[in-house]
This record gives sequence, C-alpha cells and structure tokens, in this order.
Amino acid sequence: MLFFKRIWINAIKMSNWTLFFATTSLILFSSFFINYLEPDVFTSAFEGLWWTMTTVVTVGYGDISPTTVQGKIFAMFLYVIGIGLMTVVIGKIIEALSLRKRLKEEGKMKVTATDHIILVNWTNRTRIALQELLHTFKDIHIVIVDEQLAKIPILHERVEFVSGDPAVEETLYQANLLSCKSIMVFAQDGAKKTSESDGVTLLIASVLEQIGNQHNKSIYTICEVLDSKHLKAFEHANVEEFITPNDTAAHLAARSMLFNGSSEIIRQLTSHKGYDLYHISKKAEWTTYRDASQYLASNGAVLVGDGNDISIVSDLDRQISTNAKLFIICDEKTYGAII
Repeated sequence: MLFFKRIWINAIKMSNWTLFFATTSLILFSSFFINYLEPDVFTSAFEGLWWTMTTVVTVGYGDISPTTVQGKIFAMFLYVIGIGLMTVVIGKIIEALSLRKRLKEEGKMKVTATDHIILVNWTNRTRIALQELLHTFKDIHIVIVDEQLAKIPILHERVEFVSGDPAVEETLYQANLLSCKSIMVFAQDGAKKTSESDGVTLLIASVLEQIGNQHNKSIYTICEVLDSKHLKAFEHANVEEFITPNDTAAHLAARSMLFNGSSEIIRQLTSHKGYDLYHISKKAEWTTYRDASQYLASNGAVLVGDGNDISIVSDLDRQISTNAKLFIICDEKTYGAII
C-alpha cells in the first residue's frame, strides 16, 4: 500500500506535460503489450487500444477481455496503475478548467475577442447600456473594464470582464484595446465633485489617445462628461463623441415643461421598445437626401440626419456622400427590412 501511495503522490506532483507523457506512454504500451500477450483475442494494436481505453476510464464494456493468466495479471496491473493515473489526469483537467473559469470571472484573463465594444467603469448607466447593446446587436462582444468589481457583474456568453485600472496601459491591452470596435468611458460614481469624475475620465481618454498614437491606430472613443464646461479639455484628447447626461436631463426637463410629452418621445427613442434610432449606409440608387427620405418614408422610416448633421431635413436636394451615415427612426422590423 505504501508503494502505491507513493506512486499517486508522485503522479499528483508531476508537471502537466510529464503527466500527459506518462499517461500516453502507458496507454500505447498497454495497447501493444496486450496484443503481444494475447494475439488471438486482441487481433491488432487498435483492439488493444480499445480495451485499454475502456479499462482506464472505467467504462468496461466487456466486449473484449484477456483470457490467459498473464493477460489477466497485466489487466490487474492496468486496473491499479492505469485507472489511478487517469484519475489524476482527469482531476488535473477539471482543476485547470475551474481555474480558467475563476480567473475569467475575476477579470484576470486576456481578452482574445476582436471588433468588440469596451465599457469602462461599472455604473448603473453602464448596466443599462450593456443590456441595450446585448438586445440590439445579437453578435457583438462586450468587455467591461473596472477596478472596483471583484468579479464579472453579469454572466453572459458575449460579455467578458477585465479587472484593473483603466488608466493603466496594461489593463487596456488586456482588454485587447487595439482590436476593439469602440470604447465607451463612463464617469465614475461616488465623486464629490463633477470635476473629479471628469478628471478621471479625461485621464483615461488621454491614455487612449497616447496608445493610439503609439500604434498609429484610431481608437473610436466616447466619453461621458458630467459637466459640459469641461468639454474643451477633452477636445485635446481627440475624443470622437461626448455624452453629457446632466445637461441633457436638464434640457429635456425644460422641454417637457414647455412641450408636454416630448420626454416620452426621447425615452422611446433611447430604449429598445417600439421605435428606435438606427443608422444605415447610402444605397446605390439614392442621389440626394430627398431620394433617401422618400424611399424610407414609403417603408415606414423617417430620415433625421447624416452623422451629426440634422440640417439635411431642410436641404433634401443636397447630394449624399458615398460614406454617409444616415440616421433614421423606425421599429426593429422595418430596420431589418431596410438594411
């Protein structure tokens, strides 16, 4: 018993490659050796391999088995050594899978996804944006970056998590920043002043700009800025888009008081229920915005702008550029038919 106990202890202490080599060697040796011992029963090495595998994994179909004394003695040896060794191998595999799962949930694994969206800082607004993205885009992959969370905040096959300071380059590289589609930096919660929160966001935006310059790559960045007075500071970081929730909420409240019902229209356009805001590319048969507007209207959609230019509604005879990004209002079914 002491001899076998030492064998199992040594097997457990083996490196993964040594254990794999030892197990493979035992299986191959047993396959050929049982064929050598009983060539009439095990007519080929493959038959020996079949019996060896069903033995070491404890399946034991019984369709083929040793008949001679020496064959049975070898089978007993394989029962003790082979099954024990295979148990250690299976245990190592399960341990490795469990470790990988734990590291992934704790945000310590490198992201390998490409063309994904990165959401920086986990807040209630981040959660809402994540749910909207998952609902609207059925194949998009999303990576959450946050240094406060202990583990991934939502379990989903298209969501990954990176734990770390988003203002540190290593954290952003771990999120596979250079292969992402775009990155959204949300303002941190808990700051006493908006300047503190916007300052952290600006720092992250500056790091993103620096990484983009180092690799000669444009990183499409969207930042949540709590105070619009800080927007000029962000212009130097070449941030593509800004979201100013505080100012937007204040303007929306004023509009709701002046024009009752306007807030409900905006709410519907920013949710995935009913009508929503989408963008489409120019179709070959469209020459002017009027062509596009008439086609879209006949299919149940409303043209509202080209990129950030909404003045096109008063200049429909202007020609559409080839790379136009047309924003429309319609329901999901209509959008699917148009694109």
